[in-house]
Amino acid sequence: MNWLRLFFSLEGRITRLEFWTGIGLIVFFQLMFQMPAMSSVGIDIEKGSPPLWFRNLSLALDTVCAWPLCAVLVKRQADRDQGPRLSLYIVTLLLAFSTLEAFGFTQQGKDFTPIGYAVGLPLLGLLGVAIVELGVRRGTIGPNRYGPDPLKG
Repeated sequence: MNWLRLFFSLEGRITRLEFWTGIGLIVFFQLMFQMPAMSSVGIDIEKGSPPLWFRNLSLALDTVCAWPLCAVLVKRQADRDQGPRLSLYIVTLLLAFSTLEAFGFTQQGKDFTPIGYAVGLPLLGLLGVAIVELGVRRGTIGPNRYGPDPLKG
């Protein structure tokens, strides 16, 4: 597996295994920073909105991971013979939600604000679609307009 191509190139197609590997590594990277930060100062998200520094850490991590996430999503969409629109919507909504969260616009105490729902619910819906469409469904058999079949090469 070519890691640079997986995380930084928008060209070509990837298999479901490469998709789940890429997503798993991105999640692992984020949790590698967030979990120790949460446990070291005793942050309990169930008690309400996390402190500002932690929301800023989350925004920084989401920003760093935006391009690798987009690259993985776009290549998997290419394997399904789809354009990158879904990927761009997901990454844009993720960054919008993370930015709004960093400034405290998505949550008040334990409750989400109308802005939090307005951005968060479409994001959740798109993530659900992406899981089924990109993570479960088989790619196009044989070559397509985005390149050769990754299972045949």
